[in-house]
Amino acid sequence: MTALLAGGAIGAALLSGRNTPFPAESSPDVRFARDMSAHHAQAVEMSVTMLKRASDPAVKLLAQDIALTQQGQIGQMSGWLMAWNRPIAGSEPPMSGMNREAMGMALSEEVKALDHLPPTVAEGRYLALLRKHHLGGVLMAKSALNTVREPQVKAFAQRVIASQTSEIRAIDALLKTRSIQPPAAAADNTDLDNMDGMNHE
Repeated sequence: MTALLAGGAIGAALLSGRNTPFPAESSPDVRFARDMSAHHAQAVEMSVTMLKRASDPAVKLLAQDIALTQQGQIGQMSGWLMAWNRPIAGSEPPMSGMNREAMGMALSEEVKALDHLPPTVAEGRYLALLRKHHLGGVLMAKSALNTVREPQVKAFAQRVIASQTSEIRAIDALLKTRSIQPPAAAADNTDLDNMDGMNHE
């Protein structure tokens, strides 16, 4: 709730004195804010679980960073929507029409399994799921750069690409220490400059 209020305050401050119309309900900026918030929410959920269950300090630190950073970013995106006079939730479910698997979204049973697997097994599963999830997040952000209009949204998408690409490298290193081969993900074989099936246009 604190992050949400802070995001709203920041959004209002950034948009004070604005001379151009707010993004329309059907705009790529509004859809990106809602879709990426939903995408982030799953990463936060998995990371909060592992923050409580992980025994490896490196995994626990990664989970803490993901949970705090992405929850804060959800607040920032909600702040944009409030400042644009748009509801936080749209008339359609977030990521509607998108290929959720290609965007790295885990199945609900995969997320729930992190609560019950032995901690060391859960750590490896979390890293594999998070790697796939981050690859999807990078795809979403790269696609958004081609369509969104708001400067702060473009800058945000660029930060997501940079931070999640860096975290993928860290995840790969942690998987390597466990002798776990990163599983094939839809995003691994996707041309990052040609995002078919992305619903941000």
